[in-house]
Order: sequence, then C-alpha cells, then structure tokens
Amino acid sequence: MALPPIPIKVKRLWEAWNFRVFIILSLLLQALLVLASPFRKRTRSKLLLVFIWLAYLLSDWIAAFSIGLISNSQEDSESESEDACKPKGKPKGREDVTAFWASFLLLHLGGPDTITSFSLEDNEFWLRHLIGLILQVLATAYIFYQSLTDQSKLWIPTTMVFVVGTIKYVERTRALYLGSLSRFGYSVLPEPNPGPDFKQAIEIYSSMRTVVVKMQTPEVGTNPVYNWKPLEEIQLLEEAYRQFEIFKGLIVGLLLSSKDRELSRDFFLTRTASEAFRLIEYELNFMYEVLHTKVNVVRCPTGYLFRVFSFFSILGALMVVSIKERFMFGDKKSDVFDVRLTYALLIGALGLEAISVLMLIFSDRTLLALKRSWRKVVPKIILTRARWSRSVSKYDMISYCLNNDAPKWMDTLVVYLGAKEILEKMKIWRFSSSGPVSGDLVEFIFEELRMKSRTANDLRAAMDACSQRGDWALLQTSRAIYFELKWSIVEYQYAESLLLWHLATELCYLQETEIKPSADDDHGNSRQICKLLSDYMFYLLVMKPVLMTPVLGNWQIVLQDTCAEAQRISGRRSISKKSVCEKILEVKTKIRPLAVKGNKSKSLLFDACRLAQDLSELKINKWKLMSKVWVELVSYAAINCRPNVHAQQPSRGGELLTFIWLLMNHLGLGTQFYEQERQAGTKMVPQK
Repeated sequence: MALPPIPIKVKRLWEAWNFRVFIILSLLLQALLVLASPFRKRTRSKLLLVFIWLAYLLSDWIAAFSIGLISNSQEDSESESEDACKPKGKPKGREDVTAFWASFLLLHLGGPDTITSFSLEDNEFWLRHLIGLILQVLATAYIFYQSLTDQSKLWIPTTMVFVVGTIKYVERTRALYLGSLSRFGYSVLPEPNPGPDFKQAIEIYSSMRTVVVKMQTPEVGTNPVYNWKPLEEIQLLEEAYRQFEIFKGLIVGLLLSSKDRELSRDFFLTRTASEAFRLIEYELNFMYEVLHTKVNVVRCPTGYLFRVFSFFSILGALMVVSIKERFMFGDKKSDVFDVRLTYALLIGALGLEAISVLMLIFSDRTLLALKRSWRKVVPKIILTRARWSRSVSKYDMISYCLNNDAPKWMDTLVVYLGAKEILEKMKIWRFSSSGPVSGDLVEFIFEELRMKSRTANDLRAAMDACSQRGDWALLQTSRAIYFELKWSIVEYQYAESLLLWHLATELCYLQETEIKPSADDDHGNSRQICKLLSDYMFYLLVMKPVLMTPVLGNWQIVLQDTCAEAQRISGRRSISKKSVCEKILEVKTKIRPLAVKGNKSKSLLFDACRLAQDLSELKINKWKLMSKVWVELVSYAAINCRPNVHAQQPSRGGELLTFIWLLMNHLGLGTQFYEQERQAGTKMVPQK
C-alpha cells in the first residue's frame, strides 16, 4: 500500500524554513558551548555534562546538515527556473544571502576556542575531522560559486566570513591532532642529542694527557626555591607550569629521570598541603587546556594574528551588510526575518569572538606571560577561582544492596534489551550524593604521602611504597595490630580487600550513629575521612571501574554474592541500613566464614563483620588507623590506574584519585622513573 503524498503546503513550508531554523539552532549551540564548556572542569553535575555532550555532538551535525540543505535549495532554485510546473516554495534571487549564511556554518564547524574535544577519544579522530574539513570547505565554496552572478551584492562579506570559517576549522582540526596521544607523546620528547663526535674526541684524547679535577656536588636544598617560605598565588602558578612541562610526559607513559624525581620531591616536601593541592590544580588545568581546547594553536604569534584578523573581518562584514541592506532585501515579512537572521549571525559571531578573546586574556597562560609589575594589578579572584569541582561522589554498598530490587517486568525487559548495566548506573545516579574535599582531608592525605616519601630515598624504596595497600599503615601503628588484621589485606585481591574494608567501615560507622560527637576532634575528623574515602572508592568501583581496571580482578562476582547475602538478611523488604547492620553484627564470627561456607560463594559480608568486630575491640583510635589504611587503598588504586585515564578526568569535573596520582609522582612515589646515572664526582680534563 502506497503512502499518501506530502501536501504541497508542507513541502513549501519545509523548503522555505528548514535551513533557517537549523542555522538559528546552530548559533544557539555555539553560544552554549562557549559559555558552558569551561564549567565542565569544575562541576560534577551529570545533567550539565550530558547537556554539554549533546551540544558538542549536535553542533557539528546541525552545521554540516544545514550546509547540505542550502546546497540542495540552490539546486532546487535552478531547476524551478527550468520547470515552471513545480511548486515554488523558495524565493528566487536570494542565493547570495544563503551563501553568506553557509559561510557562517563553516565558522560554526570550527567550534569555539573553549572546547575542541569532549573526551580524549575525540582527539584520536582528527583524521576524520580533516576529511570533514576538506569536504565542508569544498561544499561551502561550491555554494558560494553558485551564488556569484552580476547581481551578487554580498560576495565581499561572504569572502571575509568564508576565510574566517576556514581558519577556525583548520585550527580545530590541528588542535585535535596536537591533542591526540600519539602526537602529544611525540611533542614531549626532548630534542635528539647524539652527543660529541666520538671519533674526533678519541683522536683528541689520544694526543693529550688527562688530570683528575674534583667537582663540587651541590647540596640538596641549596636551591633558593626549596625553602619553607609560603609562595604567593602567582608563584604557585609559575611553579605549576614548570612542573607541568616536566611531568606532562606521564600522560603517555614516558619515564622521567631520577634527577627530575629528586628535584620535584625536594620541592613538594617543603610545601604545605594546601599549596601542594593548589599546584596540582593548576597543573591539571594546563593538562585540560592542552588536550581539550585550542590553546596550542591560539597561543602563538600566528594564532594571535588570526584572532585579530577574524575579529576585524567579521566586523568589516557587518559594516558592508549594514551599508547594502536596503539593496539586498525587500519589504516582505520573510525578507524582514532574513535581515534579522543575518544580523543575528554577524552580531553573534562578533560577541562569541569577543568572549573568546576575553577568556584568552584572563587565562593562566596570559598571566604567566605578563611582566611581574603587571601581575600585581591582577585581581586575586582570577587566580583563586576553582579549576576543578573540589568534591567527590559517594555511595555505599549497603544502600546499593537495598536499592537493587526492581519489578519483575523491568528485570525481564532489562535482560531482553541487555541494558542491565545502564539500569544499575541509573539507580546509582539516583541515590548517590557528593561531598566536598575538605581542608582536613587534603591535609591528612598529604601528610600520609609525605611521610611515605621521606622513607623512599631511592627508586626501589619508592616502588615498595607504591605496592602497599594498607599493610604499611597497620605495621606503622604496631606490629601486634599488623599481625591481627593483616589477613584482611594479604589474603585478598585488591578489589576484594577494598570491598571488605568498605563494608567494615560502614558497619562501624552506623554502629556509632547514635553516639554523641566526641570532644576529641581528631576522632571525629578521622571518622569523617574514613566514611568519605570509603564511599568514594565504592562509587568509583561501581560507576567508574575504568579508573581501577588494572587492579579489579573478579570484583563483580564478589559484589553480587555479597549483595545477595545482604538481601537475604534484609528479607527483601523495606528496611533501614542501620537495622541491616545490627542484624549483621549480631552474628558471631569467631570462626572464619570460609571454613563454614566453603568456596561456593564469594560473599564478604561476614568477613567484613569479623573485621568490624576486630576493629571495635582495638584499644586505640580505630578511626585514625582506618583512615591511614584508606589513604593507602586510594593511593594504590591511583598509582596503578593508566595515565591516559587520569588525563581524561580534568574534563569531567576532576577526580581526587587523579590529584593523588599526580601528587604521588611529585613526591617521588610513582612508577614512571628511571635511574639516571649521577654526575661523577671527578672528571677528566685534557691538557697538553
């Protein structure tokens, strides 16, 4: 059965307004990307990130689709002149205006300076964007060529905007290319250094005698920058950029020399916790700009020249259009709309260009380029503004188990569609929360890692320190406690141990919910630090397992078996978390669950109950001990995460795990260092 034909009125309406609507939408998406994309590095709002992601994807598609519609409309206009029987939905004689609009769409395809890629994977598709650049420039040039007649009045402003659009698109493609990991890895390599001509050196040394000259080795700490004097904000920014230039090779797996390790370690050991985290915040912001914006192609003499040229070209196009307006448009209602649309495109382009220039002026790199005398007049708010979300997402396993039930029809639909993982993540998004990264947490993490760094005087000791995942914290407390609790760490894989300590932390925490706050501030702070790190790591485990892929093992089996046992205790009915914990803690666990249940189930529920009971019986501040263990569990995951995964996090609000990874490397606790031969204490000097 044939489908009914589309009414002629609908066809005319579509032909007259299709690309106009899409052009307006394209302009709105550009404004949204310019204004909203900088916020994605300092927010954890999933709604905003999804909104930016949709705008990023739609902006390219709509601009390219609109160019195709304009090209098709020109072909229809030509065929209308040959076939008078066809319905005339598009007014004739306006090809120069539509060609002018098409040049703006090419400018939109170039995208704003504030976002070139949404993720690192987008950078790897730079070749696809290069092909798109060639095709879209040719398509727009074809539209422009078709509009050139004796009556064309817009060829000058169209040429101006076409050139600007081409420049913008080339800049974006080049930024994607420079941000790809392969090209980025090549850019961080030092210049080739073949060393002195060995043959010539041998001949010279053969004809001379040598004497030994004692060399003085500078003492560690003599560099004036390595002192305990607090640094001003602009000095922190300068140091962060210097450290970024040295450590950016970590992203692509480059090994750094032991000399770089020692210099960085000496410097960070003399900093406070707030200074260290502020330095890393600046450093990660530089990483974000290099990988996801046009900073590499804009911040150079050619880039500055193109910015000036682009702004004045669009301004010149606006002046030409305002002068020739009455010759280009008529008095019909559609003509009035076209006039307004043309001015909207021109003023919008000027406004977005001005915003981009302002962002460029107030960027960190511009502040670094200013002379010291000019830096004093820079408002402090520009330097101290947030460059990451300064928060972490939280979720706990007992809530996960209690909220895991769903109607049977939904389970059937999920199985049929294969969308179980999506449904589970939607549940976690619904019930999870976020918490601020407090100064106490930053101070505690930094002091724990600094203590480790002071004991790691060489690379072997640093490697040993990175391999600890809680046992070092137990041993530092007391040998008796270490032998009593080491089973919870050494007898399990990392992910299993993490789930075990997470459940034990939750049981201990809920056990004290009715206890009045202690007068001991240290006790209360340690308790909150434990809870925050515990819930944070569980959230990463279930929502962002890619951050811990190298150390996960069979965590999913352990998680589902543990949840099944927790649901059996709760009776699969609505029950509070505290009630579930009370039922779990009522069980006597003097005998190991493995001895009773065997290997059939991988559940850790009652192993966690045993650990919680052991911790409660300690005669020391258990929360202080647990917080030390949690710092080790977090740092172990951070240092074992793939560097390119860490590099993705600044564009998603930032992750505390990434901060800890970079901090560990700066403190000399990373695994990407090689032993550089130390400078000899003597040298051979040729003499006649």
